[in-house]
Amino acid sequence: MADLQRAVQALLDELVESGEEVGLQAAVYVEGQLAADCVAGWRSQDRETPVCEDTLFTVYSCTKGVVASAVHILAERGLIDYERPVAEYWPEFAQAGKGSVSVTQALNHLAGIPQTVQVAGKSSGEIWADLDLCVAEVARLKPIFPPGSTVCYHGLTFGWIAEGIVRGLGLSLGEIVAEEIVKPLHIGNEMYLGTPASEHGRMATPFDKPLTGEPPAIDPLALQCVPLDLAEALNRPEVRSAQVAAANISTTARALARHYAALVGEVDGCRLISETHLEQVFSQRVDLPDVTLEQFAAVPQETPRAGGYQLNTGRRDQIMYFGPNPRAFGHDGYGGSFGSADPEAKVALGYAKTLLHTDQIPVRFETLSKTRFIETVYGNL
Repeated sequence: MADLQRAVQALLDELVESGEEVGLQAAVYVEGQLAADCVAGWRSQDRETPVCEDTLFTVYSCTKGVVASAVHILAERGLIDYERPVAEYWPEFAQAGKGSVSVTQALNHLAGIPQTVQVAGKSSGEIWADLDLCVAEVARLKPIFPPGSTVCYHGLTFGWIAEGIVRGLGLSLGEIVAEEIVKPLHIGNEMYLGTPASEHGRMATPFDKPLTGEPPAIDPLALQCVPLDLAEALNRPEVRSAQVAAANISTTARALARHYAALVGEVDGCRLISETHLEQVFSQRVDLPDVTLEQFAAVPQETPRAGGYQLNTGRRDQIMYFGPNPRAFGHDGYGGSFGSADPEAKVALGYAKTLLHTDQIPVRFETLSKTRFIETVYGNL
């Protein structure tokens, strides 16, 4: 796999040297083995500290893929039933007409409450740093859409709903990620949901690419789901240390890829979810259009999902593009990061970055460096 390592490294070097990117990590697992582990560029906008193999990146909504895996691990053990209402695990969630929302509907962004939590007198960062507050406020949210009727990206509430479910089992998502994913995969210093202050010194500081021209017109609903101050708020120390279970896992690209590799095969003897259970997850597929993501895209988007994972469309102009094989799946993150797995090729990818390409709205996804990374990998297998 030396050719793959060289090809990916050359791509990252080119992206940074051209100015298209500032700092990058990219990793590839093939048949359970680390086949490429590459870095380039800088950890922050000031370009003073280089990205290293152990630099931690906030990967935004890539968090959802890892949290989905945590839920599926519990489901395979019989602790969570996908078809049961969320309120059976978390009675407070039944408020405001949400009593019928099933676990499957919540994972597939059908709960009807995409709006983020707002509390008078508190900033986004202050709210997100208080997990108990967020869970309590989500329980009180009134659906914008009738539950089960409309897919609308639950940019932040996805994680707080999942936290409420596992709290009903006497657990927390932070514990599950640490004990059931990080520990068996031996990535104890490379993935955190709630990053200890002692590790903040090796974290990258992602930043939004400055807008050029007039700000785009964005539907207010979309801004409720994905606030414009997302990157700024998640860079705050108190939020880095908190558990924002839809958006703030900090990880290396190789740890993210290792997690996905363990979903489609064994990695050093560890498989997180059995092949049989993964097929059960895929049976939850939903192909409804996502009314939020449409707001950000230059062309109509296919948005297939199953159990919290995004499913591959096989189309370069789609946000849910994970390569040539139709059974690939994963999750992207704000600004261009992503993680994915391909059960056919037994390939898993992780991609993390400093510069967030949020200036190009509507987005042409085929122009993002993510696409070039994917195609470089598959062209060198």
